[in-house]
Amino acid sequence: MSQTSPDLESLLEDCAQNGLRRTSALRACLKVLLSSDQPLTLQEIGAKLNQEVECDPATVYRLVTRLEEKRIVRRIGFHSRAAHYCLRISAHQDYLVCRDCGSVEVLDIACPVEHLEKQIATESGFRDLDHELEFYGQCAACQV
Repeated sequence: MSQTSPDLESLLEDCAQNGLRRTSALRACLKVLLSSDQPLTLQEIGAKLNQEVECDPATVYRLVTRLEEKRIVRRIGFHSRAAHYCLRISAHQDYLVCRDCGSVEVLDIACPVEHLEKQIATESGFRDLDHELEFYGQCAACQV
């Protein structure tokens, strides 16, 4: 991905370079993910996507799975609950995940391990290093 927040055309180009065909479903899916400020479940992606182009749930699943395999989207959440998906963009995001209801929220602070990532890259010789950080707990609504 590019170092600035992507637009639809640059995302489509990244997808094409990763072997994905430029279909109307792909375009609509990327538009949905670009327009969201929160990670979305497959059901939410499908509902918003279907406002633009008709896609059955299996197509949405396959499309998002391919985007995840190509590292264009990120999967967030528990394996036993509905996963949430978001674009992997240059503005790195970390998340809070509720153990009870499965809700996902953006962690609105500077990344606490960014310096560690740089140190690991320097010391290990790895390039293009990134990380995913998710904190699990109980949201305010589930504490009631």
